[in-house]
Amino acid sequence: MSQKQLTYVIVQAGDTLAAIAKRYFTTVGTIARLNGLQKDAVPIPGTLLHVPKIPPKQEPKQKLFRPRIPRYAFAVHTGREGVYPGSDKALLKVGAEGLSGIFPVWFQPSPTEPWELQSFVTPDVIAATTAAARERNVQVWAMLTNSYYTGSVSSKEVAHQVMTADPDRLLNNLFATYTRCGLDGVLLDWFDLYADDHELFTVFLFKMADMCRRSGLKLAVNIPLFPDGEGRPTAALDLELAGQLADLVCLLLNTEHRMYTGAGPLSSISWTENGIRHALEKGVPPHKLLLGVAGYAYDWKGRSETPEYLSFEGALNRARQYRTNVQFDAKSQTPTCRYTDGSGAEHQVWFENTSSMSQKITLVDRYGLAGITMWRLGVEDPGLWTLLRSRWNEVKKLNK
Repeated sequence: MSQKQLTYVIVQAGDTLAAIAKRYFTTVGTIARLNGLQKDAVPIPGTLLHVPKIPPKQEPKQKLFRPRIPRYAFAVHTGREGVYPGSDKALLKVGAEGLSGIFPVWFQPSPTEPWELQSFVTPDVIAATTAAARERNVQVWAMLTNSYYTGSVSSKEVAHQVMTADPDRLLNNLFATYTRCGLDGVLLDWFDLYADDHELFTVFLFKMADMCRRSGLKLAVNIPLFPDGEGRPTAALDLELAGQLADLVCLLLNTEHRMYTGAGPLSSISWTENGIRHALEKGVPPHKLLLGVAGYAYDWKGRSETPEYLSFEGALNRARQYRTNVQFDAKSQTPTCRYTDGSGAEHQVWFENTSSMSQKITLVDRYGLAGITMWRLGVEDPGLWTLLRSRWNEVKKLNK
């Protein structure tokens, strides 16, 4: 054994050759041979003995890449929104490889007879969309929402009437309709409530979950998060209850800056991570959580709190129109641009692109979430679908 492979040890009181050999991961015979001793010799305290150097600890090799785990990708499916076409073409294009399911905006309670359903679309549209989804192994979980009423109808009041008048009758009508249409599940979009109605919501959600189980339908619940007094994301509804009762919980974090707030990122990376942690701390199992992200853009004019709704491509076109550059904001990890219009008003545009989505997918993977849900299919950066396949190997499909 070369000198470079040896070191010295000072014999301590009570030491034996066996004890020293154990400390230095060697044998009594080796120590005896290196020091000209018999194996049964008793070492003298204070003397120096040659011993082999302890081999350096082998660190486990770091994996260059994390395993790519398939996850779910859902998207809200709508009809035309202003100048932007509906989601039908996007479903045909990306459904087979890019989507696990869609959340079509199809149903709401009647404001005058809250036990009855009314639909935004015709039965033919429902049938055609469902058939197109089926051909691509995409599930259809139709939305039941208390939003998007016209005129003076109050979403809060409709929800209150539903939950107090005859909720069982509404649920029976809902499940009869969903079964007749061959749908796979329900997305409950039910968050514009009176402050005193949260206990009613608890009872309603229990009833809905029970009927879903008995009817063979899946249940997802939209849970938006809004800033609390200190700016931290806080759930508008009972996250813990949703985590217990629903198959999937849509954690809507595209709410940091939104309609009726000032300009800013729709969902900064810190806001997103804090929202995920909030949900996990409330006990929602990560395998039930879908991270809610924005496919759209908002253009805020001056101090206005009512931004213009744009698609991803619309945001890029706006930057080209005013010859401004899109910047990637380092703090929020989202894209933005600023410009001055013909009247001299300053604008801020905030949106998501593949780069910002990649940061959010990293959080989905880090916390082991079920996947993502996006508003809405057809207005997003088209690079998202390639990104999901590259990060997850494939988008996970659901079994009936």
